[in-house]
Amino acid sequence: MTALPQDEDRHGPGVRLHPPLIFGISILCGIGLDNLYPLAMPYGFHGTVYGGIIIMIAFAIGMWALLEFNRAGTDVRADNPDSALLVSGPYRFTRNPLYIVLTLVQITAAVWLDSLWVLLLTPMSVIIISRYAIRREERYLEKLFGQQYLEYKQRVRRWL
Repeated sequence: MTALPQDEDRHGPGVRLHPPLIFGISILCGIGLDNLYPLAMPYGFHGTVYGGIIIMIAFAIGMWALLEFNRAGTDVRADNPDSALLVSGPYRFTRNPLYIVLTLVQITAAVWLDSLWVLLLTPMSVIIISRYAIRREERYLEKLFGQQYLEYKQRVRRWL
């Protein structure tokens, strides 16, 4: 975690559509497609056991990431300004642990609902979130933290 200099621009990254909504809309579209033309998950990969395992992993990553936001005293929402660059906790391994969590939530929904459609729409959610939110956030963080963020980007992958 690195504190933001007092004179830096604090306008935020310009992400107005809350990222969980993107994944939620995708899940709802998958449910709608499944109602029109049901496609079950392959190889019996569905149910509460598999879904429970995935959601527990997502929950653990999410809580770890939120703890880092809390420690840094910065806001987790993508539509609010950042006051610190997070580089510890899960941010040592991925620049976007909370987007990984949202991706795992969509996969969990597919497994719980036994809906291949929900799973097949997951890559679309990732592409949209990458183009809509992540690109804006990265441009904002580059402007806000400069060389420090560029070095962080060199060390840590966007996803995994």
